[in-house]
Amino acid sequence: MQCHHFDAGTCRSCTLIPLPHDEQIARAQARYQELLAPFAADPSAPGAVWLPHVRSADSGFRATAKMVATGTAADPVLGLLSAPGRAPGGPGVDLVDCPLYPEGVQELLEDVRALVRRAQIPPYDVSRRRGELKNVLVTVSPDGEFMLRLVLRSEKPLPRIREHLPRLLEAQSQLRVISANIHPEHKAVLDGPTEIHLAGDAALRMRMAGPTDARTDGAANPAGPGRAITLQVRPRSFVQTNSSVAAQLYAQVGAWIAEIDPASVWDLYCGVGGFALHCAHDADAPGAREVIGVEISPEAIDSARAAAAEAHLSATFHADDATAWAVREAEASGPPQAVIVNPPRRGIGERLAGFLEHSGVRDVVYSSCNPRTLATDLAAMPSYRIAAARLVDMFPHTEHDEVLVRLRRNA
Repeated sequence: MQCHHFDAGTCRSCTLIPLPHDEQIARAQARYQELLAPFAADPSAPGAVWLPHVRSADSGFRATAKMVATGTAADPVLGLLSAPGRAPGGPGVDLVDCPLYPEGVQELLEDVRALVRRAQIPPYDVSRRRGELKNVLVTVSPDGEFMLRLVLRSEKPLPRIREHLPRLLEAQSQLRVISANIHPEHKAVLDGPTEIHLAGDAALRMRMAGPTDARTDGAANPAGPGRAITLQVRPRSFVQTNSSVAAQLYAQVGAWIAEIDPASVWDLYCGVGGFALHCAHDADAPGAREVIGVEISPEAIDSARAAAAEAHLSATFHADDATAWAVREAEASGPPQAVIVNPPRRGIGERLAGFLEHSGVRDVVYSSCNPRTLATDLAAMPSYRIAAARLVDMFPHTEHDEVLVRLRRNA
């Protein structure tokens, strides 16, 4: 991918751009095969567990745009707080034309910039702690529809935003959800606790295409192509940053669970339900598999429940701490036959790893956005071995990768 921002030295977020994309993937594959080799089912042939990688598009793949607002109300800048190596307080870096974003995102951001001018919303000045508009957050669905969130220091600009919002809606027919997030504290976090709906739907519909090459132990999925699942993403819910690759990630987990065919599955750190919904049966199917998703965000759980109801799938969701819920539920009713975990970068941690190690659960599927913490967690779960693994190219041009492993208890 060619990027004029990288070439000019004004953005270094994509640190691996100088490397050809295929070489990025090859290096990541070799790195993680070596890292996870001690945990392979066959230590004499650790590479045998690895399935062909899932490759992302080179550009135009990113489903989320997180733009810091700088400049002035008359001349707003949307992008980075400052160029690499420069202290905050100077001119911001405009990234509305970043090549990572799909078609239509640049036009939307330009129209948002026009809204800021018309409504005279001063961007937040970090050094002076003045101004209102902190961030502009955009999520784009696989069908080219948008969710827009304006992160503000206070509710003061809302009357002016509402006054000028109809013009933005007229210009952007694909804009489905608009909200304001109120973030009054001077902290380096993306958003605050209060979300105010401004226009459109309550959630953005994210249609995940059915599997194209989900593998079961290296073979084509015997179940054939699966159905598309539509996730419902509310403003403060987590969404995978690469929708096309995420669809294949969900499909792979669905294929593995179909092969395992457990009567019960827990999806811990379930988010908006992507994995759980891809493992669930039709609600009217006889002997439908019990699928339970657990996520600490109530808004994400509301989204998951809505998607399950719309798709008529047999899945139950709980808003709770994943580890605390799993320990409590196992003590009360016993463990499930299979567990899916998709933790944040810190991994599942000592307590949940210890619980799984002693739970008796035979099959665990672990989706990791930080393979180093995955390795740490696997070291705390010596009863499990990697039966299959797959590199998922979720974050091209960066040092970050998603690795999916299927674990089987061997002791």
